[in-house]
Amino acid sequence: MTSQNARRVAALIVVVLVPALTMIWYRAHQASAFASLELIAYPLLFGGLGIGVIAVAKRWFLGESLGDFNSGAGSFRADVAWGGALCVAYFALFFVERPLLGGVLQSRPNMELLGLMLDMRENPILLILWFGPVLWIGIALFEELLRVFMLSEMWTLSSRREWVVAAIVIAAVLVGLVHWSQGPYGIVTIAIKSLVSGTFFYYRRRLLPLVIAHVLYDGLQVGMLLLTYPR
Repeated sequence: MTSQNARRVAALIVVVLVPALTMIWYRAHQASAFASLELIAYPLLFGGLGIGVIAVAKRWFLGESLGDFNSGAGSFRADVAWGGALCVAYFALFFVERPLLGGVLQSRPNMELLGLMLDMRENPILLILWFGPVLWIGIALFEELLRVFMLSEMWTLSSRREWVVAAIVIAAVLVGLVHWSQGPYGIVTIAIKSLVSGTFFYYRRRLLPLVIAHVLYDGLQVGMLLLTYPR
């Protein structure tokens, strides 16, 4: 293994694997749910710090360009269009997964998010914060940046098709497991959608469509629940 590849492996362990395993362990052993203000503050804090750590690791520790995350040919309009198409694909999977897997895998309702939604109905500031910086930066940008960092660094270790596919699967499984609190159904369905995200990034090498799709998918679900959940 070359020294640069050793650095890549070290960066993947420190930036991706250790935080992910820590989150999985914490969620598996967490005794109490997060309060609404914590669900606002924690994504902004840890997401913001995570984005900074990824940028430092990519630019200064590995000596690589941040442009690698968006190196494919494209434009802002095309990125928005691809983001919308990915969101449609995610919802198509959602409606297929529900009848196929809903009766097989246990689903754990996200009572934390439900509590935040009810609080957002009464507090417009929470509503603005969640649909603004929390969703765009603390959730979508951070999670997608982490995904493309993980994939792009693993793909530099080998260009063999088998490894490319394995990297997409590994990333999808890890992303699914990080959502441990959502139960087996949430873990599996999120991992399936992550396979789509990873495959898209392999062929297009564009970060922005993944962020847009993530924002639309999460935002539309929460928005519909806010409008339809009984008062």
